[in-house]
Amino acid sequence: MSVLKTTGLGKVYGSKKNILYTALQGVNIEVEKGEFVGVMGPSGSGKTTLLNLLSTIDKPTSGKLEINGIDPTKLNDHKLALFRRRELGFVFQDFNLLDALNVKENIILPLVMEGIKPKVIEQRLKPIVQMLQIEDLLAKRTYEISGGQKQRTAIARAIIHDPSLLLADELTGNLDSKAAKDVMDTLKQMNEQMNATILMVTHDPFSASYCQRIIFIKDGQLFTEINRGSNRQIFFQQILDVQSMLGGDFDDISFPRA
Repeated sequence: MSVLKTTGLGKVYGSKKNILYTALQGVNIEVEKGEFVGVMGPSGSGKTTLLNLLSTIDKPTSGKLEINGIDPTKLNDHKLALFRRRELGFVFQDFNLLDALNVKENIILPLVMEGIKPKVIEQRLKPIVQMLQIEDLLAKRTYEISGGQKQRTAIARAIIHDPSLLLADELTGNLDSKAAKDVMDTLKQMNEQMNATILMVTHDPFSASYCQRIIFIKDGQLFTEINRGSNRQIFFQQILDVQSMLGGDFDDISFPRA
């Protein structure tokens, strides 16, 4: 079974009589367990709208969305909140960490909210912080650590409850080159070692080159899809080629970093 499946997914803003804007139309996506998939497209192409639908923040106006065979649009508010908390993990560009908590408290927050026993929390915490190389930061406050360390803390929080799907939105957008590479190396490691299923929206071809495949969106519709294969450098060039073909504003296009 696919972890994520959309069929004819669409989003129109406005009323039935007065359509103001068609943000997405007829989008079919399927993501299998353990896949690392990127979504790219020019500004205004519908990437953010798609992510909002997949994260259940917004509801589609047409088509169907399934996560682990469940249609979250049919759940009531209480069940949807539980579904979102248990099935999905989120990583954002601006980290969304709580300054009032230290690094450890930020990471374990999803488990505390679920009422998980402290012993179990410690068992889950240890391997994740070791993999992310932040075990020495657990007692620090968020303002005492670097941007890259904040993003790795956010990734740890997003993955500690073992979600079915990790959704990442421009997660390297606020990082310098080295921190961005460290974060993407970490995400790749999680995908390969923990079999984490990841869907990442990005405009950055360097970050996208870590994915196994990239889905390109233009004007609210699927444009094309490319697969990485064994050579990441060739894949990177293919990403640049498709971006060039798409045109439009991809923000600040990045280039390979050492």
